[in-house]
Amino acid sequence: MTDHATPPQPASDPLPPSGTPAPPVPSAPPMPAYGAETAIGAVEFTQPALTPEAVAEERAHRARRRKAAVRWGCAALVFALAGTGTALAVTAPERTDIPGLATAGDGRYTFPPPALPPLPSGKAAPDGKGKSLHYADLRYLLLPAPKEAGGSVTAPTFPAPAATPTAPASPSASASASASEPATPATPAATATPAATAVAGWVPCDAILAEQQDPAKLRELLLQNACRAATVREWTASDGTRTQIRLLRFGSVSESWDTYTSLRSKGRPKAAADTKSTDHHDWADVPGVELTALESTATAAKGNPTARVAYLSAADILAVVTMTNPGGIPSAPFRQVVTLQSDLLA
Repeated sequence: MTDHATPPQPASDPLPPSGTPAPPVPSAPPMPAYGAETAIGAVEFTQPALTPEAVAEERAHRARRRKAAVRWGCAALVFALAGTGTALAVTAPERTDIPGLATAGDGRYTFPPPALPPLPSGKAAPDGKGKSLHYADLRYLLLPAPKEAGGSVTAPTFPAPAATPTAPASPSASASASASEPATPATPAATATPAATAVAGWVPCDAILAEQQDPAKLRELLLQNACRAATVREWTASDGTRTQIRLLRFGSVSESWDTYTSLRSKGRPKAAADTKSTDHHDWADVPGVELTALESTATAAKGNPTARVAYLSAADILAVVTMTNPGGIPSAPFRQVVTLQSDLLA
């Protein structure tokens, strides 16, 4: 066997001799000073140092922005207050009191609030169907005079009701029957002007004959149907329109209806010698009241007729509304008067 020499083992790294210091551990790089260049990855950012002039400019810019914000805030507040004040100024008063928003006048009048007179004890109000009698004082069922004719704008008050009077069937005897009616005080609306006081009372049933072109036919009709009582009110408004409202009471619904149908078809009032029917289908219907409206063929300015007449039938009461004005009568006041009088009779 051949002996082989064993290779020598590599010598291990000698330990450092005792007393040799360890290599120092590198510390974190110091933070760059303000304004120094800093490298982050591959992008370098440089933040320049602010000079005193730049700091002053920045403060001035912020002050200007604050002042602008205050100015715009004050302006918004002023506009908000102005808008609120304008809204209150427009909504608080009546629309008709605001210039530019008031509705142009159409001739309608100013009446007091409607009020119905009390009924005698044990008597019922009309049923609203035109089939029951009226037991209230006939004079208090008249429409009061409007403000434009010197009337009051306060609601009328009524005295205690009295028994419903009756009169002989003959119209010639109706004058004495009217004189025998109970002397009930007139309403405040009726006593507002001397003219209203003079006509707001009992009148003969045949007083209406003087207003007709052919009174003989109507006289015969009143004799046949026995008119029991009558009253009238009239006024002249500031626009020159003369209004007359006449109420006639009969003993039954059939008697009143017969007089109404004959008068509306054959009656010829002197105030409107030539009349024609006028359309009132767009009017609000008043339950229990039948209406026939006529107007004169003679017209004035703007094509308005110089006379308008309305016949109303409400159970046992016949009403005749006559309005005349040489300058013409618009539809609005005529419709207003007729509707309000119908409401009192319904």
